[in-house]
Amino acid sequence: MASTGRLSKEEWAERSAAKVAQAQERLATEVTALQSGEDWKNYLAFQARLHTYSPNNVMLIAAQHAAAFEEGRVPEPLPTYVAGFNTWRSLGRSVEKGQHGYAVLAPCRYDRRVAVDADGNTRSLARDEAPATSETLDKRRVLAGFRIEHVFDVSQTTGTEVPEPVRPKLLQGEAPIGLGAAIVSMIEEQGFRLDTVQNAAAIGGANGRTDGGQRLVLVRADMDEAAMVKTLIHEAAHVLLHTGPPGMYLPRPLKEVEAESVAYVVASVHGMPTDDYSFPYVAAWAGEDGAKAVQATQARVATAARQLIDASPAEHTTGGKVPGVQAAIAAAQQRRTELEARLAPASEPEPVAVVA
Repeated sequence: MASTGRLSKEEWAERSAAKVAQAQERLATEVTALQSGEDWKNYLAFQARLHTYSPNNVMLIAAQHAAAFEEGRVPEPLPTYVAGFNTWRSLGRSVEKGQHGYAVLAPCRYDRRVAVDADGNTRSLARDEAPATSETLDKRRVLAGFRIEHVFDVSQTTGTEVPEPVRPKLLQGEAPIGLGAAIVSMIEEQGFRLDTVQNAAAIGGANGRTDGGQRLVLVRADMDEAAMVKTLIHEAAHVLLHTGPPGMYLPRPLKEVEAESVAYVVASVHGMPTDDYSFPYVAAWAGEDGAKAVQATQARVATAARQLIDASPAEHTTGGKVPGVQAAIAAAQQRRTELEARLAPASEPEPVAVVA
């Protein structure tokens, strides 16, 4: 019998697993390649551009876009806005012929039924198992693995003009309106008190200091607004990452790299100059198992940076998301709903039950 060309369920799963493995292998290669402070700074520049994406997908997008640039398929070495094929279509843009999407890892999650006892302890339930009389039924979102999806940079598409995003514009020494207050609020929400000192000499030559034991953050008062806000971001990163386990047990150099990295990303997103940031060699803090250490640091930096960016009311970049994408998707969904309603057959009257 001639083959229909269609894959069986097992073949489809095998092919999907191979694609995920290929992406993960590429990711491991890119992570291992981070060897110097300059390499780390370049990665953070990508993280700032694509802050709405996971650290792993930032690395994958950056590597694939760089390859596309070298091959002449995109005009710029850095990506700007990235989105899936259908998202670009909803925005009135089409992927150009011959362009290849960038493979990213999309999490596959499902709801797991769990039983919760009076003390909050949980246990997984079998498919048809019911909780005990002393337990309550709940559902927990569980990660079951990853699948490959593809995104395209705006330069790989043509069509309706992409709306101009808000671009923060700051004068020298100025900070975005509302950013400093938001950072202060987050520090205080974590149970820390914020105070100022007269100058750097009062805190050992530093711009700021976080004392986890006393739940205290100190910042120099003799800095301009921008420098003070950057310092607040750095100390907020310490508060979020290093005042409780497991972060409190990290070596001091790694803590400083993480806090400085968070400050770099958050400041970049808000249009604040970041040229004065410097980072030690990655090898100096990554140790023997460098790739694992780098990945852990990437995840912590991305999580803290996103938390601070999400809390900020100040104007900042879109993190790789296309301006206006949510409104365009919502409008497309509304049009589809209205079309389906018009095409739906008229409902028939329900039969009347006759009691004999």
